[in-house]
Amino acid sequence: MNTPLSKTLYLAIAVMLFCVPVKAASAQSVQAQISTREAYIGMPVVLQVAIRNASDYEQPVIPEIDGCEVRSAGSPSRSSRISIINGRRSESSSVTMRYLITPQRAGTFEIPALTVKVDGRDQKTPVFKFVATKSETGDLMFVEIEGSKDQVFVGQPLELTLKIWVKPFVDRQNKIKLSEANMWQMLSDQTSWGSFIDRLKELAENNQRPAGREVLRDNGQGGESAYYLYEIEATVYPKRAGKIDADDVRIVFNYPTKLGKSRNPMAGLFGSSGISSRMERMMSDDIFGGSPFGNRLSITASRPIEGEASVDSTAVVDVPTAGRPADYRGALGKYKIITQATPTAISAGDPVTLNIGIVGTGPMELVQAPPLSELPSLTDDFKVADQSMAGFVQDDTKLFQTTIRPRREGITEIPPIPFSFFNPTTEKFETVMSEPISISVDKSESLALDAIVGNARRDRTEESSATPAKETTGPDFSNSDSASLLASQTPVSANNWWLPFVVVPPFVWLGTLLACNRGAIGRSIPSFKSARIECESKISKAKTADQVEDALVQYIYKRMKLKGHSREGANRNVDAAVTAIGGLRTSGLYQLASEVESFLQQSKHSAFSGASQTSLDETQTSARELVERLEEAFGSMKKSQVRRSQNGNPSGSTPNQKPNRNITQKTSILLVASLLAIGGASTASAATEVDNKNRLVLSDSQRETIFTEANESYAKAEALAKTDSAESNDLFAQATGKYQQLVESGVSNSRLYINLGNAYLKSNQLGHAIANYERAKQLDPANEQLAVNLEFANSRVKGQQVSETNFSSSSSEVPTSKTSLGSI
Repeated sequence: MNTPLSKTLYLAIAVMLFCVPVKAASAQSVQAQISTREAYIGMPVVLQVAIRNASDYEQPVIPEIDGCEVRSAGSPSRSSRISIINGRRSESSSVTMRYLITPQRAGTFEIPALTVKVDGRDQKTPVFKFVATKSETGDLMFVEIEGSKDQVFVGQPLELTLKIWVKPFVDRQNKIKLSEANMWQMLSDQTSWGSFIDRLKELAENNQRPAGREVLRDNGQGGESAYYLYEIEATVYPKRAGKIDADDVRIVFNYPTKLGKSRNPMAGLFGSSGISSRMERMMSDDIFGGSPFGNRLSITASRPIEGEASVDSTAVVDVPTAGRPADYRGALGKYKIITQATPTAISAGDPVTLNIGIVGTGPMELVQAPPLSELPSLTDDFKVADQSMAGFVQDDTKLFQTTIRPRREGITEIPPIPFSFFNPTTEKFETVMSEPISISVDKSESLALDAIVGNARRDRTEESSATPAKETTGPDFSNSDSASLLASQTPVSANNWWLPFVVVPPFVWLGTLLACNRGAIGRSIPSFKSARIECESKISKAKTADQVEDALVQYIYKRMKLKGHSREGANRNVDAAVTAIGGLRTSGLYQLASEVESFLQQSKHSAFSGASQTSLDETQTSARELVERLEEAFGSMKKSQVRRSQNGNPSGSTPNQKPNRNITQKTSILLVASLLAIGGASTASAATEVDNKNRLVLSDSQRETIFTEANESYAKAEALAKTDSAESNDLFAQATGKYQQLVESGVSNSRLYINLGNAYLKSNQLGHAIANYERAKQLDPANEQLAVNLEFANSRVKGQQVSETNFSSSSSEVPTSKTSLGSI
């Protein structure tokens, strides 16, 4: 039954239902469109893809289009909308993606249908076609490259000026003429500057641009017109004969064709696109900056124009070959050469740091060092590194540094160094010479050692003749080449009753020594393990270029006693490398610092590009060669450890008045020997144990090859000792390195240690020689000849006179010179 109350209730419910908004579902869709169907070459066509009301989608990928450059115009833009109409509530959302398709040639192009996955379903866009034509430049722009000379030689600096004439745009309807600043802003991103790019970057870094000025010029149509002229200067170095090449210069302007009040002609079509291209920027209201019409007008249409650069008749000719000096290395201009050497008082075979400065008017960064290894006047008397020197430019000077070593005693000067160049003004080759440098070269330490040994042997022979019952021999430094040296030995066992008598005295002696020479000992203790051998072992085991690099940096840190190296973190690795290179430069090793820096850069490049095993092998080989040169340089910076005779002491000090630095060095050497002796006495097997982690792994055939090479180097070094001390020292050092490799590989043999001790002694490394003699003694304590050699080495440290019972001479320091390039 319908009562009045019921009718009222039904009416209220109906009104409520009618007034409640209804949410309408919006359909999913994918829409696409392009900005134009007619375009110019170099002007982008914008493709817009809009996805509406999708909860999930995948961004489409546009395939390559032949003859067009395709790139994204930025991140997708998102929008949403809610509306209520007649009580019905509706929601919609959209995601818009934009792509720039730039035609590179004239023709008809097709944008294929794109597949867009929306909420799990594939939807396709239509196929679009557009036509691209070339925009004729006509008389709107001219480009010329002008040289400052009619003729230059290959490699000779040439000043060029790039001139760009652009006709101002005039809007006759609004009676507006764009300024030179407005016109420069129309420069297209398609522009290529060629040799002028460095000048443009320099201007940009200073927030500047090429200034333009209004001039009159021939418009190519029989009359003159007003143009804005922009000029850009650059210095180039022609690399081949012929005409100046301007193929890499391409100037493109988006020349205005229309002004209007619309903020952006594509705003209605695309909304806020976020496109950061120059095309949209040039169409914004503030393109004119402080122009009179401010935001009133903007460029609403433009077309690209391209100026073909014409080059003047500057001719490039080759440097003549007739009369070219043998040492000519391509320098053009006018130069002079200055040399400096330190130290100038040395022994035969000792290193001399030679600084070379080239001062001139040509392109200094292209100047190469004189080929020292090809100069007979220098190589006849000096050993010269056969490698190019990497110099650095300082103002109008290029500085080089290298090391030379006199081959024998009696050399009185470093001869003049020639530097040849081609003078383009006179069109002739010229050679300048440095001044000779006076030096004093004494007998080498190795020859002095041989003389002492010879005297000792004669003394022993006379003693043997006088007392036949007590026959002994003098020191013998001839090395054994028997293959049995590659077999490890077991230390000779003995009762331990003598252990306290051996262990306690050294500790008492060390305590006293530490108390008296606390500072000096801390600075002078040598490393038992060769930093070079440890580095080479890590290089051989390296699996990546980074590991090779880290091994080299650690080696430099150890040899130069740098602090703070950590292998944790990429930034710390970079800091460590920078510190290592800086340390080399601080020590005056500029050339090696440049080589290490170059190696580390190449190593990083190899690691970044995913180096092959072949590249890793090449990196390891280069690293080993670099370590050898570093080791040689570090050795040259230290004082010679083999002492001269008492009569040759330049300081004139008596044996009781030796400098403190002699005490320091002797103390450190005796400390090495004593520590080794203590270690060997406390445990008989310690001398034969090798750290498996750092052991150099070698096969039997590799050991045999290294052993043979070591013996050959040692024999050659002894043969050359009297005629070429520099070469002899290098060969002794090579022999030392190869014997040490065998020891590091796990070979423990007394005669191998004797070979190594002899090589160290001949290499002027007395502390390492004694240490290896002590190693040999642990394995063969009954070897009488070993005892004589060890006694001789110890006597050299103590500075005793040669007598019938010992074979030594007092020591005198060879001054160490730590050289830097400095100012020449």
